[in-house]
Amino acid sequence: MMDGVEEVECEEEELCSNGQSALGEKKRRLSVDQVKTLEENFEVENKLDPHRKARLAQDLGLQPRQVAIWFQNRRARWKTKQLERDYGALRTRYDTLKIDCDTLRHDKEKLTAQASINY
Repeated sequence: MMDGVEEVECEEEELCSNGQSALGEKKRRLSVDQVKTLEENFEVENKLDPHRKARLAQDLGLQPRQVAIWFQNRRARWKTKQLERDYGALRTRYDTLKIDCDTLRHDKEKLTAQASINY
């Protein structure tokens, strides 16, 4: 488990930590409708309480653990996107301030040169 995101990987015929056989179970993708429902619920509230997790799992035909891991992974993706947006906004602001600073520095040098000529 790294940064709250769980990855399940198994070797040979051993049992994974979640009880699945490495060879017997393939990773199943969620249907478009399941993902849509999960996304809609994530937009309402990105944290799950146990009752909501159980209800969603039952409504979608998933295990509660699958719902919990989907929300956990979705929060990690959301956080990454948010950091990218924040970085972009800060970078834009920095670039603007740097241009302003360079302009002021250039203006100061011109004024200093003019002042030294006049005296």
